[in-house]
Amino acid sequence: MKYSVSMLFNKSKITLATLILFSLGLFAGIIFSFPEAKVKQIIISTLETQGQLSVTQGDINISLFGIDAANVQIQPDNPLLPTIPIQSLTITPRWLSLLSKNPGGHLDMRLLSGTMTADMFRDGSLNLDASQLNLAPLSLTDQTLIISGQLTEMSLSSVVPLQKNSASLIRLTLKDINVARNSDLKLAINLGDIVINGSGRGHAFKITSLQASEGDLSISGRGNILLGRDINTTKINMKLEIRPQESADPMIVELLQLGSRKTANGSYELTLSGSLADL
Repeated sequence: MKYSVSMLFNKSKITLATLILFSLGLFAGIIFSFPEAKVKQIIISTLETQGQLSVTQGDINISLFGIDAANVQIQPDNPLLPTIPIQSLTITPRWLSLLSKNPGGHLDMRLLSGTMTADMFRDGSLNLDASQLNLAPLSLTDQTLIISGQLTEMSLSSVVPLQKNSASLIRLTLKDINVARNSDLKLAINLGDIVINGSGRGHAFKITSLQASEGDLSISGRGNILLGRDINTTKINMKLEIRPQESADPMIVELLQLGSRKTANGSYELTLSGSLADL
C-alpha cells in the first residue's frame, strides 16, 4: 500500500495527539490519586522524630509540585525552649536535580518577622540563608534568660544530619543584642552588634572569630564548640578579651574582675569552659 506525504503527515499528527492525551491522562491520574494525607503524616512524623520536636499542624498542603504550609508551630521537646511560629513555608523540587543521583529541594520560609531560604539534597548537603529574624521569641519560657535583638544575616553550609567528617561553614551577623538574666543575681547586658565566623568538622565547631561592638562591652574571641544532643551535653571552650565601656553596669565589671585576668591594656581575659547549660 502506498502512502502520500499528506497521509503520513496526518498519521503522525494523530499519533502525536494520542501520545499527548495519554500522557495528560496518566499525569492527571497520578495527581488525583496522590496520597497527600499519608505523605503529610510521614513527613511530620520524620520531623518530630529526628528533630525532637512537635509540629502543630496549620494549613499544610502537599502535592507532586511541593509543599505549602501556613501558621505552623514547632515546639521542641524541651519544655524550657519556646514555641516557634512559622507564618508560611514552601518546599519545591529543584527540577533539574531530579534528573541526577542527588535530587534536592528548595525551601522558602517566613518566621520571626524575617525570612529563611535553603537548598537541601538527598545526600544531606544543606545551604541555608536567613535574614531579619527577631530573636525575642526565642527567650527561655521560664524567663531565666531573656534575649532581644535581631539576627540580620546568617549563612550556613553543612550536612544534615552531621556526619563524622562532614564540613561546615557558618557566619552570623546580629544587631542590637540585649541579654537579661532573671535569677537571684539579676543582670542585663547590651552586647550591641555581633559578628561570628566559624567552621566545623563533624560535631566539632571552631569559632574562628567573634567580635562584639556598640554595646556595654567590646569583645573579641575564638574557641571551640562540641555539639551534643542538647545544651546539657554541648561543650564549649572559648577565650575572650573583654573591654568594658562607660555604659557597662558596675556589677558586670566586678564580676569580670573576679572571674578573669586583667591585662596591661585594661581589658579582661576570660575563659569559658564546660557544658553550655552551666554557663
